[in-house]
Amino acid sequence: MDVRLATLNDAEIISALNAEVQKAHAEALPHLFKPVSPETFPASFVRQLLTDPDTCIFIGSLHGEPVGYIYAQIIKRPETALRHAWERLHIHHISVHRTQQRRGCGHALIQAVVQFAKAHGITTMTLDVWSFNTQARSFFATQGFTVYNENMWLDVSGQE
Repeated sequence: MDVRLATLNDAEIISALNAEVQKAHAEALPHLFKPVSPETFPASFVRQLLTDPDTCIFIGSLHGEPVGYIYAQIIKRPETALRHAWERLHIHHISVHRTQQRRGCGHALIQAVVQFAKAHGITTMTLDVWSFNTQARSFFATQGFTVYNENMWLDVSGQE
């Protein structure tokens, strides 16, 4: 797989590649995630992301055909009275077309972001993954990611 930094010319492709991951989230949690539409991850928003110096988006292609992308952002947290300053590269999205999964595409995209982090002197990468998404959780574990924090929720809408 060929992996390269995305350009403004890739915005439409990245927007289209997002549909699969958006659909999976919307099906699992329809009260949180909108169904796929031209407005869920529009090319205009992708173009804005591509102009942010703290954001990187890589696009992966097989035989010249785009099959996936990864979107990550440098996050800087200043020192506080309780915590040291913390800089990390946070993966917001990764999507590989379902017909190309389990062929090393996701791994290649992760490795591109690892190299980006190293080039920027960042030693920690983070990401969020929904608990329902066992396939993604398993994939991230195979890439070396481990749980470092957990979020929990309580739906009080049906409680008296």
